[in-house]
Amino acid sequence: MAPLSLPDTIRRHPAAWGMAATFAASLLLRGLYLAGSPDRDWPFSVFFAGDARFFHTAAVELARGREGPAALPYHPPLFPALLGWLYRVLGEPRGSALPYKLALACLGAATVALCQGFWRRLLGAAWSGVAAGLYATSFGWLVLSTTYSNETLSALWLCFTCALGLRVGGRAPSRAEVLGLGAVMGLGTLTRAEHLGLWPFLLGYAWTARERPGGWRPWVLRWGAAVGVSLLLLVPSALRNLDTMRELNARAPHLEPLPEWVPVTVYGPLNFAMANHAGATGGFTPALINQGGSNGQLDPSRPEHRRLLLHGYAQGLRWMVDAPGDAARLLWTKLDLWLDGLRLGVGVSDVPGGLTGERAPVDVFVPDSGGLKWPLAALLLAGMLLSLRPAHAPFRLLSLVVLHRVLVTLAFFGYARGLLVVFPALLPLLVLPLKVLGERHAAVARRLPVLAGALLLLVWAEAALVATRDTPRRFMASGTTDAVNGKLIQDDRVRLWPQP
Repeated sequence: MAPLSLPDTIRRHPAAWGMAATFAASLLLRGLYLAGSPDRDWPFSVFFAGDARFFHTAAVELARGREGPAALPYHPPLFPALLGWLYRVLGEPRGSALPYKLALACLGAATVALCQGFWRRLLGAAWSGVAAGLYATSFGWLVLSTTYSNETLSALWLCFTCALGLRVGGRAPSRAEVLGLGAVMGLGTLTRAEHLGLWPFLLGYAWTARERPGGWRPWVLRWGAAVGVSLLLLVPSALRNLDTMRELNARAPHLEPLPEWVPVTVYGPLNFAMANHAGATGGFTPALINQGGSNGQLDPSRPEHRRLLLHGYAQGLRWMVDAPGDAARLLWTKLDLWLDGLRLGVGVSDVPGGLTGERAPVDVFVPDSGGLKWPLAALLLAGMLLSLRPAHAPFRLLSLVVLHRVLVTLAFFGYARGLLVVFPALLPLLVLPLKVLGERHAAVARRLPVLAGALLLLVWAEAALVATRDTPRRFMASGTTDAVNGKLIQDDRVRLWPQP
């Protein structure tokens, strides 16, 4: 048999070749972005500092096979473990974080390609290509996928969760699907604890999508087994945290004991209290922790911090009940900050928003220009409403994923990066109204995706021009400075603009 030519191979496996091309194009753009960035050798980005310092320190300890002093399990363990593995394989950093950023860029590019794979079944080849192009060129994701950010890993698990959930639909999952769903939900939870909260939404979608109302017992057993698998994956983390929590309790026996069984993290009650009080801003602020003069350092041996760790939910709810008007305004502020993620444009220059704006504490940069925000918000709402129609029923799962993130945002902090992390579910909902409108006119349906794809290709050309400059772009910054060394406090609000 004669070997197939390349065109024949592509025609036989268009989806696989499309995903491969998307991966290559996404990785190329991330490489060009890093090449033109002044921070390519730093473990964090000018546009997002986040928890990079903690991730680096934890990864070094893991790579060296040693344990640091007992500390509260605040950060979920999976991303530091991944970074520690990279340090072990590639060697510890020697003056540059570029190799590790490129490895994370590969992970981000793979997520874009995998999303296109399951979007193709929802949107078709043309519109899934447009959605993948928007994901690949998103300025917010150029930043997050090339720095020490667990959002990159979290988006990958969310992509798998949505793809598997849509594949299973309303039937009882097979044994392989039980293991797959349980694995991605467990790994997602070990990356971001709130991922576990997707189970009620995933189960609700599957229950309403059943084609045959009868025979519920196999359905319940198989889905229950998937939940069980996800919980089993949390056991090693819980056992590791057990000794830590016992040691912390032994250090302060006069205080109310902390819970010893902590599967992932203790940050739920603490973050809820910090997010819901009279001085809350909607975004992250350590004001409650700073009241004791601790300079933002959480110390479980301090009585006031111990109360937040144990009774943070009750404290936050008590304030919301006592000041319902202020609580309602705060909820709107959180949602508004979350929707700021829609301000971010495409390409290395963040078109059309630009590169002048602010970076909120532990959040991604957001441009001053908000021209995209409300039109895209209206488009997202239209997509979620369209998902209620029987013709677009599979999109309901994606709407539920976005709804879950909205509820997490309202309960805790309003982060622009919180919107970016749900791109695997959000982008198809943004594209769906355009697809529906295009289908009413055959000429538009053919030309609009082609036009959108052609415009997105200009992003790679601009990135290449920026990357081949003699010197990387420079940025100016202003914000709160440290009283001792005069340097900017990276965990505070920072204003950024391009150097003239």
